[in-house]
Amino acid sequence: MTQPDIFVFAQEATSRLTYVLDLFFGNRFALISNVDVYQSATGIKINYSNQQLPGYQIIPNGLLFESNLREINVGVGPDWFNCSTLSLDDKPFDVFASAFYLVSRYEEYLPFEPDDHNRFPAEASCLVKHGLIRKPLVNQWRKALYNELGLSHDFKFEYLSTIDIDQAWKYHNKGFLRNLGGLWRDWRSGNKDLVSQRFDVLIKGKSDPFYNFDYQDKLHNQFGTTVKYFVQVGKRGEHDKNIDSSNQSFQSLIHRLVRHEQYSVGLHPSYQSNSDFHILLQEHQTITAIEPSAGVISRQHFLKHRFPVTYQRLIQLGVREEYTLGYTSHSGFRAGIADRFYFFDLENNEKTDLLLVPFCYMDITPLHYDELSLEQAIDDMKRYMDDVRSVDGLFCSLWHNESLSDDGRWQGWRPLYEEMVAYGE
Repeated sequence: MTQPDIFVFAQEATSRLTYVLDLFFGNRFALISNVDVYQSATGIKINYSNQQLPGYQIIPNGLLFESNLREINVGVGPDWFNCSTLSLDDKPFDVFASAFYLVSRYEEYLPFEPDDHNRFPAEASCLVKHGLIRKPLVNQWRKALYNELGLSHDFKFEYLSTIDIDQAWKYHNKGFLRNLGGLWRDWRSGNKDLVSQRFDVLIKGKSDPFYNFDYQDKLHNQFGTTVKYFVQVGKRGEHDKNIDSSNQSFQSLIHRLVRHEQYSVGLHPSYQSNSDFHILLQEHQTITAIEPSAGVISRQHFLKHRFPVTYQRLIQLGVREEYTLGYTSHSGFRAGIADRFYFFDLENNEKTDLLLVPFCYMDITPLHYDELSLEQAIDDMKRYMDDVRSVDGLFCSLWHNESLSDDGRWQGWRPLYEEMVAYGE
């Protein structure tokens, strides 16, 4: 077992404080509440108290010694070692409390006006309100603190691709009636291009644009890219258009992805399942019956989730890694961090074993919400990745097989993903 080389004094060892110290220092720290023991310790010292003691002093603002939830006034404080900061309740900057506020998603437990899909909207976030959503603040604070304390570290930049499979095929494996209905709908709307494309794929044998996994394999193999795929296996609904999970071609695709040494496959719980645990349970049972390994990672369809209930339910099912944390409408860092971290359940005031993996860049955001050109989107992506690289963080992207189709609104946008994969090597 590694011996601690960082000694932190605090008058009380709380679950919140222990959690955030672990986030910053891993197993390198010892939390001490006895003054004499702290003073006699040999190593880097952090005095997290109002007392005059040896070591680097951080004045607590009180949040980490609480166990309740309350409204907190969040503002922008003065820069700290050239880093932007948050001020909680107009108190001096407390790096540990501010990091905990962001990473625990404290604000998402408080009342808010949900969006059309009953989600926490980006516009309600303190980081969006204060223009800080583009910065991996927690990573910046951690790096600044390490530099100030003269600490070495083994953090490394990492690029991780994640891809949602909402519909593995645009036309194939949907059955006669479903295709007939789609053909009638396209004909009535006067969309002759879609009518022609459906005919070319189903009758003439042209490639289905959504089934582009050979292209993906070639690209990922070239750069050694690690990819997590999230697959829908629930029943169809208004927002769930996936292929029937009993379809043999669909199951073969899942097996194919699992067999690839650079890939992992997980559950993409349906829109419907977010409000019904029994539906979620059925979908989890379905995907584990197809591939047992696919039951341990997940991402919510439509990014539809609520703290803490969504995560509590996933823990019940045995999910160990969760990839939902990010926004559709804004690129950036929803939890203020470009790194994996464990879910802290504020309702029960405890750290859990569920690892959260936030994404910071999504396919639809530069195209639809930011309305960038391809060239602007590539430059934008590289700026984000450069910022994450500068703090040795994790750059996680969210794409879809549909957005890699070079079809419809995605025509001409493959180079953004290609540039990202190459830049993240």
